[in-house]
Amino acid sequence: MKITQEIIELVKIGTLCSISTWGVTEAFKPVLKKMSTDWGKVLVRLFALCFGSACGFYLTETPLGTMAGSCGAALSAVVVARVKDKIKSAGKPS
Repeated sequence: MKITQEIIELVKIGTLCSISTWGVTEAFKPVLKKMSTDWGKVLVRLFALCFGSACGFYLTETPLGTMAGSCGAALSAVVVARVKDKIKSAGKPS
């Protein structure tokens, strides 16, 4: 597979959206969880996906940018969940 300039651009957009989504989501997380304690995690993840998509669209104004932003947001959520899991399990004896 040949790596084209378009693929490089999409990876950059996905990375930017991932990082910015993480920051904005962490800032809004307490507010979102207070709104609905039962649906707190769902609201946080939905907010992250919406923000990532909007960020990707804002950077490129194309559907591919929107998809790259969504993927970046999803990647951000997965990475944060894995890191938190590793931190929690680090203190426990194996």
